[in-house]
Parts: sequence; structure tokens; C-alpha cells
Amino acid sequence: MSYESDYSASIERLAGRYRYLEQEGLLPLPVKDGVTLVVLLRHAGWAAECLNLLHQHSGASVTLIGVAMNRDFPLPPLAEAFPGVTCIPYESGNDGVNEALAYAGTSYVALIEDTVMVSPGWIGHLLWPSIDVPVVQVIAPRSSTELGEGREQLHFGTDLELSAYVSHSLGRQQGGWHEVEVLGGSCLIFTRELLLRVGGFDPGLVRRQLMVADWCLRARQLGIRLALSDAVYVHSLHPLEADHEGKQEGEQAYLAKWGLDASAVKMDTDAGILPVPADVSILLPRPGIPLGRSAVAPVPLVTAVVFSDEILTSGQSLRSLQRLQEQQSYGNIRWVWVRDIRSEALPEIAVREQDAVIAVQGEKSWLHALENVSALYGSEIVVYLSASADYDTHYVERIAGAVRHGSADLVVSRTGSAMEETATDHGWPGPTAKKLPLERIAHRSGIVPGRITRGEPPYSLLLAPGPSLAIGYTGGPPELNASNMQAGGEVCL
Repeated sequence: MSYESDYSASIERLAGRYRYLEQEGLLPLPVKDGVTLVVLLRHAGWAAECLNLLHQHSGASVTLIGVAMNRDFPLPPLAEAFPGVTCIPYESGNDGVNEALAYAGTSYVALIEDTVMVSPGWIGHLLWPSIDVPVVQVIAPRSSTELGEGREQLHFGTDLELSAYVSHSLGRQQGGWHEVEVLGGSCLIFTRELLLRVGGFDPGLVRRQLMVADWCLRARQLGIRLALSDAVYVHSLHPLEADHEGKQEGEQAYLAKWGLDASAVKMDTDAGILPVPADVSILLPRPGIPLGRSAVAPVPLVTAVVFSDEILTSGQSLRSLQRLQEQQSYGNIRWVWVRDIRSEALPEIAVREQDAVIAVQGEKSWLHALENVSALYGSEIVVYLSASADYDTHYVERIAGAVRHGSADLVVSRTGSAMEETATDHGWPGPTAKKLPLERIAHRSGIVPGRITRGEPPYSLLLAPGPSLAIGYTGGPPELNASNMQAGGEVCL
């Protein structure tokens, strides 16, 4: 049998010739106008190396766009170090990812986390499945962040070790790929034509993994196939501390969006397990998200009332207020600080024009000010925050949204076990009165929320609302919220 008549040998010979031409720089990317790489910038310590490797190993026909994903990311030094990269700064109320995707003018677009480290030839090999089968328009490499069978946990000491492994994998797999139901890792490449049809990524799902999976399912509703590359691997670094911010809210939103029963499916995004509908083709099309700058409706004004059950100096008050302000991503907050100044003559705190400091003397006047602050300042929602507590970045956004879009007059944000108690010792009639943690409360403006009193140890302040208010609960274990029925003045959000 001649060498030419052996099919596998012929394929191996062609693959060898291709590798030689590629190594010699004689093969361009398999697209004429290149690829736009949108890099999500979160980790200042890794972003520069990520961009450096993308520059080295992606060829000349790529366009790089960096998107700062939080206000603290040091974008100017990175922009100076990489003058060829278009940088989009963080802006509260605007989704920078969808804005960056709107700028993409090439046939293919890649969405990449700044934790991704690539090796030579990575992008060209990822494009071949789409050329092999045109209906395949979404492709991902294997990585430690990919879902299901694409999840591969590897460790490398140097870039050379990574490149050697990838080169071996490419040779062994010969450009192989296969179809999958969903993708959700830190590196995704897709056609611009599909992007314009599907629309942008859904920021309401909070976590990137859920946004990518949701986008892929919407692509499948259009008849598009998804491919996982067997040959291409990218290395994704992991933070030393796990990021659980918005995990529960994002997962609940994903399940609700795709009609999945939380009690009947297994979900563990940290382990790469994400349920998908059995047949997306029979589901109603999900609405697309516009590309470009977010056409966001005016953000409602929220009055954030900051209190402390300790008497703080002006310096301590200023530091606490600054910490709380820096924590929150919500874009339209009036900050009102209620301070007990028994130890000082004046509350010397510099605040913005729309903010305020209310100076009181003694606990009685302090509690009275807290109860009536909503009548002093016109806003749609009032949120209470403790000066000594830490809140996640989206806390005000979430609890204010629960008040605005729900039917409850007052919302309690749960963080763990049930936090409300029956309270009959503060003058409220009947067993329906409750003691609620003030630092986890938000309510509609224009109502008197109730009597604010000292509670039992650990001496936190508690809000005891009257029985006429409808109380809603959000966050915490799902079974707690599910137990709150439409009865007794309570609603489940």
C-alpha cells in the first residue's frame, strides 16, 4: 500500500506541512480582516502580562480593546504601556463590555478575561471549526474555567512549559473539535455576524460565566452550533481568594430566565456545572441586549442613611463614610450621616452638596432622626447602612431594585439564617410585630418605617415595623424566602 493511499498518513502529512508553513510565518489567520480581542480588565497584577502575550502570540491582524471592569482598576498606566490598545474606562451605569463589542469591525470577535495566558498559534487554530462547518459560529478552547468536559486543570511553571504542552496537544489532536450544549469559560470567540443577531451579554446575570452561557443559549436558539476545541488550551490564572460576589443572585436570575427548576437541577458554577434547557429550540426567544453604550433609564435617587451605635470622632466618621461610598457601584446615592456628637461641638465632615450630616445629641434624638429622615429628603428609596458593617459592591443596587420592582413596602436583605423575630415588647399590637436588623433594611420613601429601638445582644439596632406594612425578603438561602407566603402582611420577592 502506497503512503498516498493511506488516508490517515495523508492527513498527517498535510498537518505536518501546515505546521511548517505556520512556523515559518507563511500562513496568515484564516480570515481576511483579522480578529477583535475584547479583554475584560479586573486584575491589575495580571492584565499587563495577558496583553503582552496576546500581542506576542495573536499575529498582526488583531485589534485589542481593554475594558476596565471596576472603578479601582489602574487604567492609565496600562494604556501608556500598550498604546495600541483601545481602553474603555469604568463608568457606573454603563456596561463597558457591550460598548466594546459594538466597536468590533472584524469578522471574528473574542471575549477574554485578563487572567488568560495564551501561546503561539492559539487564535488561528480556534477559527478552523467555523471554517470547517459554517453553522459553527461560537468556539472556545479548553481551560480550567470552561464548563463540563472542556474543564482542564493544569499547572505550568513558565510560558515555555505552557507552549510546549500546547504544541504537543495541537500535534496530537490534529485540530480536532466537537459540538457542545453550552460554553462558559474565560475565553470565547464568535463571528461578528452572530453578535449582531444575538445582541450583547446580559449584565443582569452578574457573573461572567452565567453571561457567557446565557449568550450561547441565545445563539443556539438561532440554530447556531457551539464548538469546543480539542486541540487548543489556554491557561487561566485563578485569584487566591474566591469571588462569590453576586453568585446567588446571578444563579437565581439564570434559572428563572431559562425556566429551570432550582430544586430539580444541579448547579455549581465554581465546579463548572451549569444546567441547560433540554431543548432551547422550543423555548420562546429571549430578548436581545443592545450593543453600544447602555441606554440606561435615569437611575432613581436612593437616600443611604448611615448610622453608628458608637460615638465616632470626625476622623472616624469620615473614614467610615468614605469606605461605604467606595464599596457601592450604584450611581445615584444621596448619603445622609446621622451622628451622635456628644463628644464634639460640630460635625466637621466635608460632604457633597446633595449629601448631609445630621448632628444629634443623645440616643433618644438620634433614634428619632433615623425614624424621620425619609420625610426630610425626597427620594424614591431609603436604605439604612451601618457604619461598622461591610457590604458587597452591588448591595444598594440589589436591595433598592427589590423595593422598586417588588410589591413590598419594606425589604429585608437576608445573609444567612432567618433574621427576624416576633416582637411584642416594644408596644406593637399583636404577634405580627417583628424585630428586623436596621442595617439590612430598605423601604419606599414617604412612609414611616416603624420604631427604631435597641435590641438584645449583640446590641444591634432593630427596626420594628407596624403590622400595616408589607414586608419582603431577598437574599439568603432560597428556602427561607420560599417560606414567606402572601399572608400576614408579608410578600416573597
